Amino acid sequence: MSEIITDCDANYAYDIVKKICSEVGPGFPGSPQEHARADLLKKELESHLGTDNVAVEEFTFAPGAFLSSYPICGLLMLFAALLNISMGHITWISPWFTSIASLTFSIMVPLPFIFEFVLSYELLDPLCRKKKSINVIGTLCNPGTKIVKRLLIISGHHDSAPENTWLRYLGYGFFLLLATFFLGYVIILLMSIIQLLGLMTDNANMVRNGTLGWIMMAYPIMPAVIFALFFTRKGKNGGNVPGAADNLSASALSVAMCRFLEKNPSYIPADTEIRFISFGGEESGYRGSRRYVKRHLDDLKLLDARMLNIETVASPEFVILTSDINGTVKNSPEMVKSVVEAAERAGVPFKVKPATLGTANDSGPFSQAGLKAMTLLAFKVPQQMVKFYHQKWDNPDILTIEPLLNVLKLTFEWVRNGGE
Repeated sequence: MSEIITDCDANYAYDIVKKICSEVGPGFPGSPQEHARADLLKKELESHLGTDNVAVEEFTFAPGAFLSSYPICGLLMLFAALLNISMGHITWISPWFTSIASLTFSIMVPLPFIFEFVLSYELLDPLCRKKKSINVIGTLCNPGTKIVKRLLIISGHHDSAPENTWLRYLGYGFFLLLATFFLGYVIILLMSIIQLLGLMTDNANMVRNGTLGWIMMAYPIMPAVIFALFFTRKGKNGGNVPGAADNLSASALSVAMCRFLEKNPSYIPADTEIRFISFGGEESGYRGSRRYVKRHLDDLKLLDARMLNIETVASPEFVILTSDINGTVKNSPEMVKSVVEAAERAGVPFKVKPATLGTANDSGPFSQAGLKAMTLLAFKVPQQMVKFYHQKWDNPDILTIEPLLNVLKLTFEWVRNGGE
């Protein structure tokens, strides 16, 4: 049990979250408020490390691209449905054209979602407005270190998400509407195929069976379209979501661990450098961590970098993720093993699970690049997801000391064992 880590350390992290939420408020990626949140974290790190050991790295990205995949999918579905219905009713347009166009749009419906959201390709980014964000990096070594042979990274992100419209208003009904979205896609695709096959075989009954009626338009097509078109809302300035748990909690814990290790440098392994990083732009598809990896890849490989990313600290029991980016990228088994062993030494509750659809974090770009990285997720799904995830209720009031303390205990054990 890492009893050397106390409630005082966890309360320090909690106070940082409260300060940022009260003095700045929400910080949508690329907004002035996101920069202000980063600046407060920078000042906290400088108070422990000095200005020479804290850096900020600016990067360019398109904050609206990542989640724009939902409304684009909705529009494609709407176009496909309207073309399907209009087949044969517009005298000056060939039925073949509308039917083929309907099937084409149907096939295109999931592509923005798959490439931009699921696989995290920056497919739509070139078409969207660009803004600036920053990563904040603090560096600490054992005072006796002359040559660094290993790098440990402890990270979180300081930006907050746009508000999830349907979680806020529907609660658990969100999941029904999500299922409706996928059902709508399957329906429009199948109906478009049947309609076109009917034309090809000159089968009027098949054409009729493959043409959407008002019942199917009422459900599932229109609810699916509305779900996608209004999936999120940004709000004014920095947005509506304070992001206390997701993910100021993690950035504040990184600073708290920095504070502890600066006071107790004997726990830092020899020849080891520790970087405390708060990334920007995570809610726009982890653009900050992706830019960081691209900029420092050679250095990260040379120093045998190991990254412990922390995400949404709201539950005393953690999930140690064996994969990332919606389960499409495998995390380092060596890293997973080291964090599991650290959790066991710290005596904190945990589970080991793969990432599922909707679970993607700042460790993803590191794992994609072949680096040793993983995410610690302290968040219960669906209970806490419905309660505050990407909603205005994600404020400091939902945080408790036990999860913060457990993360610090685990992180401490991981660091003093050199990430092994």
